[in-house]
Amino acid sequence: MASPVLSFRVESDLIDQLDQLAAATDRDRQYHLKRALARYVEAESWHFRAVAEGIADAEAGNLTDLDAVKAKWEARAKNRIDQQSGK
Repeated sequence: MASPVLSFRVESDLIDQLDQLAAATDRDRQYHLKRALARYVEAESWHFRAVAEGIADAEAGNLTDLDAVKAKWEARAKNRIDQQSGK
């Protein structure tokens, strides 16, 4: 089964870098573009899902008090400072 074709414009400097990478790795442009696109889509999809989960949690009332979060990070920072100063 044939794969769909994507077409888009990019700066010539980026094409030059891609061609250098392809030559250095003995792979073609398509190989690197597919890998780059797959990694990008995976990262963006993860972020989108995480935001959606956060919104669902907030709507369900699963929230953390801001003062509690601040206190946790302040204690963590104090602990790190104390460890560095030998206390």
